[in-house]
Amino acid sequence: MPAERIADRIFLADAIAATEGCSPPFSDVVVWRPNFISPPPPVDGGCGGSVRASASWEYVDAVSRITVLHDVVVREWDALLQSGPEAAETRATAATLLHCLDRAGFIQREPGEPSPVSYGIGSGDAALNNAAQRCSDDTAYGARTAAQRLRTLKSVLGRHESEINDIARLRPVLERGAQPGSGPERTRFGLPL
Repeated sequence: MPAERIADRIFLADAIAATEGCSPPFSDVVVWRPNFISPPPPVDGGCGGSVRASASWEYVDAVSRITVLHDVVVREWDALLQSGPEAAETRATAATLLHCLDRAGFIQREPGEPSPVSYGIGSGDAALNNAAQRCSDDTAYGARTAAQRLRTLKSVLGRHESEINDIARLRPVLERGAQPGSGPERTRFGLPL
């Protein structure tokens, strides 16, 4: 499965998006090369709102269970990336990007340990963001970062295999979740009419 489809496969993001008429949620578990020019998509994909509010309790419960697993995976993934050898690899990979930016005439803007954030990447400076994208491509920063993120994500997902299998069985619930006439207004005392 392509890395950009992980959220669809594991968290059923495609089914939620199709049901709720939004962009796929859980974009924070999509692994791709860093893009410094375009802003990242919203994590929730714009989902929720009136469609979810009018959906059946089964649908809302399924999305809640998926969201809880998603949140656990993201927390564990972030912790793994910020600890031990993974943190060292992240710093070493970032150093190649920052050295390239130094050579291009950009300097660290904030005090502290050099990082993409301390250089101002993502702050809205178009020239800096374009240079960062060029440096990312030239130094293989993007490819190395994506490979590390994919490797560590697979490690975290392996710890939750049984929960992921349980989530996969929720696809039919999501697909029928927002069908007309299936919302709470079609029940009396919580029982179907």
